[in-house]
Amino acid sequence: MGPEAEAADFSARLEAYFDEVHRRAMADAPICNKALAVAGVGFRPWRGQALGIVVTPWFMNIVLVPLQDSPPIPAAAGEKQSVSLPCGKVDFLVADLEGLGRLLVCSLFSPMQDFVDQEAALATARAAVAALMDEGALAQAPEPEIYPFAPDAPRETPAERAEEYRRRESAEVPRMDRRAFFLRGGEKARAP
Repeated sequence: MGPEAEAADFSARLEAYFDEVHRRAMADAPICNKALAVAGVGFRPWRGQALGIVVTPWFMNIVLVPLQDSPPIPAAAGEKQSVSLPCGKVDFLVADLEGLGRLLVCSLFSPMQDFVDQEAALATARAAVAALMDEGALAQAPEPEIYPFAPDAPRETPAERAEEYRRRESAEVPRMDRRAFFLRGGEKARAP
């Protein structure tokens, strides 16, 4: 299966997934716009990934997923990843969807109450895909310096963040001298 067919196949599977979510859990949720339905919009191959937009009655997200011969997304679900697209850097959230695997999502709209009908939502999604994947910009976009799913800068591990938090919490905090505070117009002074 070629990249275009693979992107179209992913779009159809993504639609089926969210149709099922809508039917089973979201149909009567107040966040849903009853004038809207699930749709995959503009999915196409781009540098080893499929990029497009999923429209649901409760959100519209950009979705980026590795194609079959591309490396998987290395980050864990819930982590943020910046990806250089022709329009510039876009921050995505890593998600795992049952039956679809690990992918990147970026919220465009949620909730969807401002859309009067399905055509308005689809027109917005098509315009967003065009802006993301403008052929002129795409032709001139620089090749990524690193694999597009890699973070732009080293990220702290959870253990490093916890250690930094403990360090800051255990650091000695200067004590406030009330007399100095009032006499000096609020300047902090250490107690003797």
